[in-house]
Amino acid sequence: MNEKSSIDALRKEIENVTIETMRLVGKRLSLARKIGKAKLREGLPIEDLEAERRLRKLVSERCEAYGVDLNFGLRLLNLLIEEAKCVQNEIMKKGLRKKGGLSSPYAIFAKARQMERSGKSLIHLELGEPDFGPPEKVKKAVEEALNRGYAHYTESAGIPQLREKIATTIGQLFKTDISPKQVLVTVGGRYAVYLHIASALLPGDEAIILEPAWPAYKDCVKIVGGKPVIIPTDLEKDWEPSVDFLLECINESTKMIILNNPNNPTGKILDETVLKQIVDIAQENNLLILSDEVYSNFAFTPFKSILEFPESKQVYVSSFSKAFSMTGFRIGYAISDPETIERMTQLQNLCLTSVPEFVQHAAIVALDCIEEAGRYAKTVENRLRLVCDALRELPLSYYKPDGGFYIFPKIRDRKMNGEAFAERLLTEKGVCITPGTAFGEKYDSFVRICVCQPQSVLLEVVKRMGELLG
Repeated sequence: MNEKSSIDALRKEIENVTIETMRLVGKRLSLARKIGKAKLREGLPIEDLEAERRLRKLVSERCEAYGVDLNFGLRLLNLLIEEAKCVQNEIMKKGLRKKGGLSSPYAIFAKARQMERSGKSLIHLELGEPDFGPPEKVKKAVEEALNRGYAHYTESAGIPQLREKIATTIGQLFKTDISPKQVLVTVGGRYAVYLHIASALLPGDEAIILEPAWPAYKDCVKIVGGKPVIIPTDLEKDWEPSVDFLLECINESTKMIILNNPNNPTGKILDETVLKQIVDIAQENNLLILSDEVYSNFAFTPFKSILEFPESKQVYVSSFSKAFSMTGFRIGYAISDPETIERMTQLQNLCLTSVPEFVQHAAIVALDCIEEAGRYAKTVENRLRLVCDALRELPLSYYKPDGGFYIFPKIRDRKMNGEAFAERLLTEKGVCITPGTAFGEKYDSFVRICVCQPQSVLLEVVKRMGELLG
């Protein structure tokens, strides 16, 4: 047999093995569907950490025997697990629709938009958008920037003046040295989160997320083919994460820990001791830490930034949206080592070139609006205190937020979960809030209330909630 014939024969064998692999994948998905239907009947969650651990152990044992790199084998397993979860999730959604339940919290928001189009007046407490509006100096800065012709492409990492201003301001705030080369200006904090995840994770890599959590973290990990590993926290334990459980979840495929501090939706600020333990674990296991600190200006109890732990491999994310009420400006930033910032910059350049030039100039001015930002934070703190006091009269349990501008109460009425309550509050009382399931499957008894409305409106909402809860 000549050399070409030998290669052709091997290629044919590879084709056969590949087709057989696809057949086995199809069989696996068929089994996953059967398990999904059984879970729906029994009322069990999709996530089964114990089953995943058993599989991981088996695969780890077989990889060496089959001549498969362990890291690749585990990443491949994670892709199979995530696909099985997608199949089971569709089964769960269909089952809920048949029972008359909402398939997603976003169905409530769709209903709200439909009600408003028909002329219904609603109170919106579902969106994390400050009602103050940007500082006057920022508004003037936009006009001046446009008059000066600042309406062109810029460097993808951001204009040098803004990167330098961010480096100086944040460095002074957290008493650490930051170089402008460590700063990337992004289209909102959300895009900074995506850029880091997309530039750091390979398909099958794992990222640990503390829940309840802003859903974008999990979505970003999934969209790049990664596997979110959930560390649930509980109201009864003051939303404190179990560091021991976090340590148990780390394996060869774990690449990142994602933190949100202060947390959306709970308002929890990580205790300094706990944060230090997480940093130590990340160091020992060579893990990245992505810390979203967009609500840090609204920290009402002692707060430590990840930037105060320079020994960790970290990406700090923040935004102008919350602190300076500039949500529509779509400008945020990331701070990390120059190599990480360069990778993120290359991806941003590929996708959208840069943040609008005049917006960047307005952001420079915003960083000097310390008085306005402090006033916004004090207003939110007073609103949180007011709503927490008012909620005491209702059959709800909640943790008094350490920061942020959300309250995440648990409904004690076993006959009505968070989605049912949110839907009835919308249709019967004209108030739109977010069901807890938006932040994790486990939190179906919770709802998130945003305090970005005047005090009189917030008290009216609590009154309507009380009427519904009886």
